[in-house]
Amino acid sequence: MPAAFSPLRSFPRGALTALLAVGFLVIALGWLAAGRTSGSTSGSYREAVVGRPVRINPLMDPANQAEADLSALIFSGLMRLGPDGAPEPDLAERWEVTADQLTYTFHLRSDVTWHDGAAFDAEDVAYTIGRIQSESFTGPASLKAEWEGVQVFVDDAMTILIRIPEPAADFLVRATVGILPEHLAGQLDTGEGFEARPFERHPIGTGPYRLVSLTNQHAVLRHNTSYFGGTPPITEIELRFAESEDEQLAWLRDGEVNAALLPGTVPATAIEEATAGRDDLAASVLATDAETVLYINNQRGILADSRTRAAIAASIDTKAVVEAAGVSELPGAGVIPPGSGLYAEPSREPADVEALWAAAQWERGPDGIRTREGEQLSLELVTNGEGDRTALANAIAAQLTTAGVNVEVITAPAQRVVTDYLRAGNYDLALFGWETPPDPDPYTGWHTSQVAAGNVAGFSDPEADALLEAARTTLDVTERRELYALFEARFEELGASVVISYPTMTYVHPARLAGFEPMLLVNPSSRFEDVARWMVVD
Repeated sequence: MPAAFSPLRSFPRGALTALLAVGFLVIALGWLAAGRTSGSTSGSYREAVVGRPVRINPLMDPANQAEADLSALIFSGLMRLGPDGAPEPDLAERWEVTADQLTYTFHLRSDVTWHDGAAFDAEDVAYTIGRIQSESFTGPASLKAEWEGVQVFVDDAMTILIRIPEPAADFLVRATVGILPEHLAGQLDTGEGFEARPFERHPIGTGPYRLVSLTNQHAVLRHNTSYFGGTPPITEIELRFAESEDEQLAWLRDGEVNAALLPGTVPATAIEEATAGRDDLAASVLATDAETVLYINNQRGILADSRTRAAIAASIDTKAVVEAAGVSELPGAGVIPPGSGLYAEPSREPADVEALWAAAQWERGPDGIRTREGEQLSLELVTNGEGDRTALANAIAAQLTTAGVNVEVITAPAQRVVTDYLRAGNYDLALFGWETPPDPDPYTGWHTSQVAAGNVAGFSDPEADALLEAARTTLDVTERRELYALFEARFEELGASVVISYPTMTYVHPARLAGFEPMLLVNPSSRFEDVARWMVVD
């Protein structure tokens, strides 16, 4: 639920963190989410981003945030992601799918041109998918896998048919990949290995902004006056390349930039200090679709008992954990993150925690620690000691101790947590992160078939499996939401694990930025999904 927002300068110490408990998004000023202001333009927008781009190509894995942001501003896909992460038409005007959910027909917009004036058509789409599928493709293996077995047919200049090998609820999300210009193939095919191609230093897209200058210090982009969504009101966007978050803060402090996206690891007090006295700035605290998960090892000793796991899980109050840890994260509310179009508010009653402990037959001993058949309930909780993890782990341990569980917190480097504990199944409890894809299908994290891969908790349940299988093959959003709600209930009933929190990012931006709507960040660059509507009001 949105909360009122005021410029950062007026926040008392620690207010940014406190605001996280108020609601999902922090929205700056009432008019901030206003619609497009037609017929007007505003001046430049100067944002500090970390990294220096080497190659700007939507098919390549970005080396840093600067590369990802430039691709987001310059290129468009058949589809785009809406504020809740749901796919919407972009270069495609509309689409249809056959009854077997295998063949998609995309009807392309006829008013699209490339930044060099060339017309956009179906051959560009076919060319782009062909590059991904080619044996010489050097982009992400995950992207190549998404298009494996896909057939593409150009019906006419403005119509393309795409046939997928099996029904996939996330296919339209895959179709958000940026489209490349077929007529500039020669510039993309020159160069060897990981060397930047000529096109990747002078990219031509169909997006709302076109690149006019690129140096080691900054990139300058001008609004695309031929953009199919209308000329963006902000005339110029400058991305200044910073070495670190500290440099982003310094530039905000010195007035060199008026925007920066900062990870949740940057203390709220540091942001407040960097923006003190700058009445022209405000900020939005945005939830990401990443998750911090307390994994419960479902296949280890006493934790193989679902009654014990359920009692442990129910003893954790995620809101209280986040508050006690003092971290800039939102309290966990389930595997599907709030803000996603597939999230459903839980309708079930809160669990009777003591009844769950009684059902599991764990009774408190004289020292307050629970025992069963002479065995004391003592567990180890392993986490990486980076960022906010230790604070969260200690807060969880304190809650569980109060509930009668003796918990010892162990910290190790992140790589060791993965290799020596999670993948080896050598842990009781583990606090670690999970990156949710743009389509938040939890299959890879919790289906039985993934126990040797992403399902590091070893959760296995036929009923939950069936729900996940059904949800990833239906295109009916309402049905998917209902299936995931049933999965969440089963997940909780069996104490599979606990989603503790969702990391956030703070977006500092002009205080009078109209058209910006805070959203779920499916990736940091998704903040620019509606950039063509933004306007800095004088």
